[in-house]
Amino acid sequence: MSHRRIRPMLRLPARADARAGRWCITVFLLLAVLAAPSAATAQAGGAAVWGRVVDADGGRGLGQVEIILQGTGAPALTNDRGQFRIHRVPPGVYVLRARRLGYQVRVDTLDVPEGVSVEVVVELSVEPIELEGLEVVTRSLLLETRGFYERKSQGFRGVFLDRPTIEDRDPLYVADLFRNIPGVEVVDGARLIMSQSVNLMGGGRGCEPALWLDGVRSGMRNYDFIRPDHLEGVEVYTGGGAPGKYNDLCGTVVIWTRVPMRRR
Repeated sequence: MSHRRIRPMLRLPARADARAGRWCITVFLLLAVLAAPSAATAQAGGAAVWGRVVDADGGRGLGQVEIILQGTGAPALTNDRGQFRIHRVPPGVYVLRARRLGYQVRVDTLDVPEGVSVEVVVELSVEPIELEGLEVVTRSLLLETRGFYERKSQGFRGVFLDRPTIEDRDPLYVADLFRNIPGVEVVDGARLIMSQSVNLMGGGRGCEPALWLDGVRSGMRNYDFIRPDHLEGVEVYTGGGAPGKYNDLCGTVVIWTRVPMRRR
């Protein structure tokens, strides 16, 4: 997870010509159908911009703030906690405008990279004072759509490794990622065992956890069939602490890859 600050930019006006005849509408609809991207392209290119608008003096969330991301359609309104979300934003640089009655209008530039969702914190001030740039956090769009961040925020008993964390650990093999996780033991070079101290399973040193690969249960036990640079995220749950379908009495490893894997 990375943090960047983006400096404010002058407001840019946006105008549209509303005059159009019926034949223009027909041509437009035909072109829209021909130019419509596939579902895979939309998933790869569309991101989410979301976050919170707060009062610069005290940090409380502000409701009913109009958030306009120039060029992306209708504005969004914040809820009572100051939260908002804009879906299906193509990658690019945008002008973000936040305004609410009684506060100074805030205008900033926002860079939306491809393949990530963007979280922002916007401060509004009653008085015209100089404010810091937007606080921006980028997150993997793939992991967000797979529920990785939601499970992490809900406090499930697990270890969550996203792409930046994996890159920081710089593992030579995928199995190396698990060597310092409590309750997990790497055996035979690339197999995992959940120790008996964290589960109720019997039989020797422990048991082998369930493996889910890109949302599908896998029978593989040697983790080095995956390349470390193909990983997008890893979740490790010991002793049956995984949520929903991933739950297993022994434990569970959930792996999300950047490159589609052949199921084994």
